[in-house]
Amino acid sequence: MKKARTAGPSIPFRVVVPNRVDIAGGTLDIYPLYLLIGDAMTVNAAVAVCSEVAVRPFRRGAARLFSGNFGIAVTAADTHGFSLGGKMGLLSRGLRHFPAVSGVEIRMRNVAPVGSGIGASSALLVALMLAAGRLTGTACPRDETALAAMEIEAAHLKSLTGRQDHMAALRGGIQGIRFSPGRVETLRLPPGGPAGTMLRDHAFLAHTGIAHHSSDVNWRMIRGAIDGDGRVLRKFRGIASAARDAWDAVSAADPRGTGAAIAAEWTIRKTLAPGVSTAGVEDLLPDRRFRRLVSGAKLCGAGGGGMLFGLLRDPGDREAVEVLLSGARMSILPFRISGGPRFEEIGNGD
Repeated sequence: MKKARTAGPSIPFRVVVPNRVDIAGGTLDIYPLYLLIGDAMTVNAAVAVCSEVAVRPFRRGAARLFSGNFGIAVTAADTHGFSLGGKMGLLSRGLRHFPAVSGVEIRMRNVAPVGSGIGASSALLVALMLAAGRLTGTACPRDETALAAMEIEAAHLKSLTGRQDHMAALRGGIQGIRFSPGRVETLRLPPGGPAGTMLRDHAFLAHTGIAHHSSDVNWRMIRGAIDGDGRVLRKFRGIASAARDAWDAVSAADPRGTGAAIAAEWTIRKTLAPGVSTAGVEDLLPDRRFRRLVSGAKLCGAGGGGMLFGLLRDPGDREAVEVLLSGARMSILPFRISGGPRFEEIGNGD
């Protein structure tokens, strides 16, 4: 372990990174599933629901870690001294990837509620690692940061984790991520291009009010594939095909084709394991009024609750769809495509 550096940041700063909506192909980003499927792809969009980390000077010979979501603050001699257990254990583990520092306060916050399914905890880890890299002068290239964040998360959860959350947080925009042995190819469409404009006009996002637990649901989905269950493997191949169709449609700024791919993906995904869908979603999506207005919708991430994402057939029907979502006791969030990470100088009181 390197000796703790006593100086905190010379200028307080904040790192803000986006969360993501998986349009199609989620779960396929989990090793080794994409190797078992072949031609696997995940398509996502970084959204302006953010995770942020602020770094400020603190008293000499100490470090402080504060979670705005949990209202928890812990103090240690340096940034390697925080416990690896409890609600901030993942972030404490992330700090140990960098040289120890004292004389610093790190404040963290997710805009999204816990269990949202849009990769908020992973994005917060990425924001913390970007902040720690700047603080210690040991920042890594983007792809190295994404891989390290994924493995830190897997080590903490003692479970399989995917790659798309970290990549979306680091790149922003709309991504098509192709997986092959030894290589991950990431294609990106900018937020302000035709694809971003199409999603801005047609997409919606709503929270179901139910928190999900992705590791449990993901494992129920993929264990059959790892065991070689042909039925499960066929379903995942169908999800991979829907993801490729989604990328083609998004790239062409085609809302009808994108909605059809989302609907096809969800039709398969909800049959992969118990608990992927919810009673409220199963009541809403087949509703004749909802289907008339929406071309495709799905729960984000592993499902089981969290955020519902979908595409309007006509942007003029947004208000009518929001009435239906509210009637299903869901909370509407603005849908905006986001760029990549932002570093901002801040005052001590911010």
